[in-house]
Amino acid sequence: MTFVSIKDAAGRAFTLGTPANEQSDPLTVSFRVTDFLPPGRYTLTWRTAASDGHLSRGSFEFIVLTEAPALTDRPTPQGGAGTTVSPNGMASSTRDGGEEETDAASSLSNSLARAFSFVGLLVLIGVTTFRTLVVPQARGIDPGLAARMEGRAAILGLAASVLVILTAFARILLESEMMSVVPGMQAMSMTDMTMHTRWGFALQLELGAALVALVSFAFATRRFRGAWSVASFSAIVLAVTPALAGHAAASPRFTSLLIASDFLHVLGGASWLGSLLCVMLIGVPISFTFEGTERWQSVAALVNAFSPVALFSAGIVVVSGVIASWVHVQHLTALWRTAYGQVLLVKLALVALTLMMGAYNFRRVQPQLVRQEGTSRLRQSAVLELSLGFLILLVTGFLTGISP
Repeated sequence: MTFVSIKDAAGRAFTLGTPANEQSDPLTVSFRVTDFLPPGRYTLTWRTAASDGHLSRGSFEFIVLTEAPALTDRPTPQGGAGTTVSPNGMASSTRDGGEEETDAASSLSNSLARAFSFVGLLVLIGVTTFRTLVVPQARGIDPGLAARMEGRAAILGLAASVLVILTAFARILLESEMMSVVPGMQAMSMTDMTMHTRWGFALQLELGAALVALVSFAFATRRFRGAWSVASFSAIVLAVTPALAGHAAASPRFTSLLIASDFLHVLGGASWLGSLLCVMLIGVPISFTFEGTERWQSVAALVNAFSPVALFSAGIVVVSGVIASWVHVQHLTALWRTAYGQVLLVKLALVALTLMMGAYNFRRVQPQLVRQEGTSRLRQSAVLELSLGFLILLVTGFLTGISP
């Protein structure tokens, strides 16, 4: 993912050797100039990307002199350019601040693609949590009713799997286009992006797990034994893919800790809000097929089974989020002085509001679910809680496009 081109003032390109890593510094890549460079001014243009796919590019100029000058300090030319003369007769001139650009990864299209990928992951993981941890623990629900909930959950899981697959292909396409925008650079195809980068490996894993989940949910709709177990395993694998394709894998500090933390963050958030979505879209409407008090008792049983899952998952979200923020934001002032910190503050505020809404549901609404008024209040508060959750995913899509 690292390419360099050298051109003279007339636009003629010169041949470079293959890139080589420096053993003393893993962040340094060197290229040997194989062509003879006549005296003159040259422009070196470069492009690279981190493990999370963030594009970084820029250029600088250097001058090949006719003879080696005396090794004396030179005054800095006006305009902020600094010149360094080396014994081999080459003088390099770098522009103040350079031309490095890292905004492409945080573009609207890339951010929305990541946000909808998170939506698909949240629903898919939430569906398996709903079927595995919520429905079996809902005491008093008729077995036939539980089977209907499982069937609709499988259909929702199918839709979520398709969304994850589509957004994965969209992200690969957008990433390859982003890496090919520098004039004169080698184009990077979707195949190159997917097969020859660490970021692409994470997307391969995501696509493979989503395809397995898609097939598993299809079998689950026909009541095949073991289908839900395979779907649940696929959901766990999918929970780790954002960490492998995001800031966690690209971090030079505490990489393993951040990957584990991001995995728990995704798993906790999806188990909490994803299963709440299933309760409101699947459990409550099916429970309303009953009449009288049996209807409200069925809703109460579902919510009572969901509450421990939500409380435990919310705790995981808070702890893992604090760990990731502590590592990525090394100084408190970065929260309001950097773009990453400012977007992170917005996400933290939304998470705090969502936690407050969840606490309100647990303390005030849940005890009233045996009556019609309680279910009506649950619908209103759950819609608000899920809306805040969608905003969190949208903000996260932009947050993951900004380098910490």
